[in-house]
Amino acid sequence: MRKALSVGAERSLLVTLSLFFALLAAACAPVPAEEAAAPSAEVPVTEQGKPLAIACENNYDGASLTIYQQAGLTGPLSTLMGSGSVSGTRDAVEQINAQGGVCGVMLEMRVEDTQYALEQEVGVYEQFRAETPKPVFVLTYSSAATIALKDRVVEDGIVNLASGVNAMGLYNPSDGFTVGTVPIYSDQFAGFLQFVHDNWAEIRPEGAGDDITVGVVGWANAFGAGATTPEALAFADSLGITVLPLEAQPIDPAADVTGQLQNLLVSGANVIYMQSLSFSITQVIGTLHALGFYDRVVVGSVNWGMNRDVLNILGENAALAAGYYGVFPYLWWSDTDAPGVQQALETFTAKEYPESDKAFTYLLTYSAIFGIADILTVAVNNVGFEGLNGAEFLKAMQQMGRISAAGVFEMNVEGSNRAPNRAQIRQAQMMADGSIDFVVVQDFTALPDTRPAAR
Repeated sequence: MRKALSVGAERSLLVTLSLFFALLAAACAPVPAEEAAAPSAEVPVTEQGKPLAIACENNYDGASLTIYQQAGLTGPLSTLMGSGSVSGTRDAVEQINAQGGVCGVMLEMRVEDTQYALEQEVGVYEQFRAETPKPVFVLTYSSAATIALKDRVVEDGIVNLASGVNAMGLYNPSDGFTVGTVPIYSDQFAGFLQFVHDNWAEIRPEGAGDDITVGVVGWANAFGAGATTPEALAFADSLGITVLPLEAQPIDPAADVTGQLQNLLVSGANVIYMQSLSFSITQVIGTLHALGFYDRVVVGSVNWGMNRDVLNILGENAALAAGYYGVFPYLWWSDTDAPGVQQALETFTAKEYPESDKAFTYLLTYSAIFGIADILTVAVNNVGFEGLNGAEFLKAMQQMGRISAAGVFEMNVEGSNRAPNRAQIRQAQMMADGSIDFVVVQDFTALPDTRPAAR
C-alpha cells in the first residue's frame, strides 16, 4: 500500500514544484540538440586519432561514396543531436577528403530529418535504399529505427551503424546487419548495478541499509524499456538487488515525473536509474531535488543521459546535476592526452563552435567517420571499390573485430558480438571554477553479458 503525503506537505510540495518547473520550462525552450564504443588499453590502434591508419593497396581516384545518416534534427527531440552531429561529420569528411579520401574515394554526406518518428525513420530509410548505388551502410540514432529496420537491412544487405541499442534490435537475428556503436542498454544497466553493488558501502546515502532497491524511470518507448530486459533483471537478482517495475516517462519537455518518482520512493527505492536523456534527465534530477530526495538516493543514467545538453538545459541551475553517475563507453573532451580527442578539440576550436556544443554529439560523430574510413579501407583492399557493398563492409568489420574510432570509442563485432561491451562509470562533479564536468570514478571494465538468446 502506497503512503500518502499529508495535506500540508502536499501543498508545500506543489508550491516548490511549480516554482521549479516554471524555471525548468524556460530553460527547456528549444535548444540545439542529442539519443554512439569504448577504447581500452587492449584496443590495437595504429596512429590513434589520424585518418586512414590502415594503408591502401590501390587508388580509386574519381570514385565517391555517400555516408547516409537519419536523425531527429527538428521537433521536440531536436536537442538530442543538435548541430553537433552534422558539424562533426562534415569536418571529418572534409579532413579525410583533403588527405586524398579513402584510397582516392571521396566521401560525401547526406543527412535526413526523421524527428525520431517511426514512420519517418522507415520512410527515410526507404529513400536511401532506393538510391543507385544503394548505401553500403547507414547511421541511425534511435531504438525505433534499430528495431524497425533490423530485418530490412538484412534483406537489403545494408549495414546499420546504430546508436539506439535496444538488445533485440541488435541480436535478433543474431547474424544481422545491425551493429551498435555503444553497449546494449541492458548491458549498461547491468554494469551500473554491478558498480552500485560493489561500491555500496562507499556510495550509499546516509540512512540506507544493506539492501539495494532500484527504481527505473524510462521513456515510454523501446529506448526507455531497453534497460530492464529479462536478462538484466536476472542479473540484478543474482546480485541480490531488487528492481521495481519500470515507471514510464512522457517524452515531453513539460512532463511532470513527480508521480513516477513518488511511486518508486514509497516502494523503497534507494537508487534511481534514468533510461532517458536530455530534458528528461533534468526533470528527474530537478524533481528529486524538489522532493528533498536527491541526496537520499543514488542517481544514475544510461550513457546518453550524461551529456553537456543536460547542463545546458539546467543553465544557471547546473549545480543541481552534481553527484549523478552515468555509464560512459567512450572518451570525453577532458581526456586531452588521447590523440583522437586532441584532434577533435583542435578542429572544434578552429571552427569557433560555441562551448555549449562541446557535447558527445560532435566528438563521437567526428571520431566515427575516421573509424568508418578504416573499415572502408579494409573492404576495398579486399574486393576493390567496384566490389564494395554492405556485405563486404560487414566482413571487413568482422575481420577487424574491434574497430577503433580515432581512439575515442570502439565498435566490436568479434565472434557473435554486435556491440562493444566495455564502459567507464563517471560522475557529474563540481570543478574548481564552478562548472560541472563528468569525472571517471571507475575505469573501463567489461560489462555483464545480457544479450538475448539467439533467434
